[in-house]
Amino acid sequence: MAAGVRMDCTSQGQCPRSCHLCHMSPRAAQGRQQSEPVLLQITKASPIYELVSNNETYQALQEAMMSMLWCSGKGDVIDDWCRCDSSAFGTDGLPTCAPLPQPMLKLSFTYEPSSSLVIMEWNHTEPPIGVRIVDYLISQEKVTERTDHSKVETETLLSFVDDILSGARSPCVMLGDIPDLLSSSISMIIRCLEPDTTYMFRLWAVDNTGRRSSPSEVTIKTPCPTVDDVKAQEIADKIYNLFNGYTSGKEQQTAYNTLMDLGAPTLHRVLYHYNQRYESFGEFTWRCEDELGPRKAGLILSQLDELSPWCKGLLQEPKIGLRRMSLKFLSCRYTDTKAFGLNWSDMGQDVHKACDEQTLTVMYNDYGEPKEL
Repeated sequence: MAAGVRMDCTSQGQCPRSCHLCHMSPRAAQGRQQSEPVLLQITKASPIYELVSNNETYQALQEAMMSMLWCSGKGDVIDDWCRCDSSAFGTDGLPTCAPLPQPMLKLSFTYEPSSSLVIMEWNHTEPPIGVRIVDYLISQEKVTERTDHSKVETETLLSFVDDILSGARSPCVMLGDIPDLLSSSISMIIRCLEPDTTYMFRLWAVDNTGRRSSPSEVTIKTPCPTVDDVKAQEIADKIYNLFNGYTSGKEQQTAYNTLMDLGAPTLHRVLYHYNQRYESFGEFTWRCEDELGPRKAGLILSQLDELSPWCKGLLQEPKIGLRRMSLKFLSCRYTDTKAFGLNWSDMGQDVHKACDEQTLTVMYNDYGEPKEL
């Protein structure tokens, strides 16, 4: 018997003198008796307390091992939870003997982030004894300074059960995947993000005592704003036709309204295409000042400075493609999930009763000529 393992020893014959791996006893060295090796074969692995015949010792060892395994040795296992010792409580009065597992938040491997949307995922895991996870908390923070990620502006803190699963208060956060009998994966679609902006997301698990786990953190910078390059080319042609020849007051106002409604990304592409096609008739900036006047032209062209140098550089690419992808999500109506309790493995059936599967179109830009694989 050794370390909770029962072993049988069987003879495999005598050890020959020529074998350098055999260690001879003094008697064998004097020729009196050769060593006889044995083969140790594990026949059964069992907890050490099962090898004790005394009932009281058996029970004490069993309780000690269960406490070390599930309650950090600072409490007793009662059914499927830990009753912590008086010394195993934190300054907040909550028990600490059964630590919560840290959920690992990560970006989706299936869908890439867009300029206004990201998909975050994690796996729901909890031990069979000691901890019952009843909720997750998700925070979204926007980094306010590009060079210092320590300075953040807290925007949103949502409860997975109360705000997202119930559909009560989450217009910008939607359900993707939910746990079922085959998978423990949870995914959330987070919308309403600003392009070219750094965000920090944190995730905590919460148990039935209100304790939070250590947070899992993901920091991501959203891509540059999406632009429809075909539309930008059409607008460049429209502006040229309005500016060509005599421009009436009505045409001037139409050109001004059109350019002011574009937004910085599309305006960059209109400027690019206009100069590519019609620069021989006058550069875009000069034509705006000449046709609309310095004040109106200044209001239009000031939008060009709203983008970062990185995004401005991408918008100078000769070709910018627009790619669309369909993303399925669950649109949930308000339900009181706590009324019937929360069973993570059976969640799929309950959620599909209160949620409708819908499709969201997500747009991406591909910069430059497409590469052949």
